[in-house]
Amino acid sequence: MAPADLLLPLEGQREETLRLVDALSRDDLERVVRGEGRTVRQLLCHLINQDHGINFAIYLALEGEVVRFSPEEREQMTRWESDPAPSDWDLSRIRKELVEAREALHRVFARMTEEDLDLQIRWPEWPARTIRTSIPYILEHEDSHMDELRSAMNL
Repeated sequence: MAPADLLLPLEGQREETLRLVDALSRDDLERVVRGEGRTVRQLLCHLINQDHGINFAIYLALEGEVVRFSPEEREQMTRWESDPAPSDWDLSRIRKELVEAREALHRVFARMTEEDLDLQIRWPEWPARTIRTSIPYILEHEDSHMDELRSAMNL
């Protein structure tokens, strides 16, 4: 199987996410989602940030590097993740960013070999795993946030 084929479940999840985004109104972006108290906008921007982080971690693994953070850098990342989402990002911008982030992941996978899938990927809050075994976690992360979004929107 070509590595890019492994992204089919992620692409299916992203299509579902985009359908939910398409069902939202501008006013829905400020609705609070249960759990961490983020707004819909913040939750969607969190997914975009996570995609960029995953792309970065996989890129480093392909280059033979591992993500390492000092305690101060990790604290900075935590603050960055909790920063408010850009208030000027409307639904079309969020949709565009979601599509582009997933396309970037697809481009990374398209250039990978089967052996690359077994490279170690580490992110500060993750246990050590390979690129291949990270895919279910990526899928579950987005799916769980979409459950929160559906609940907030009474869908």
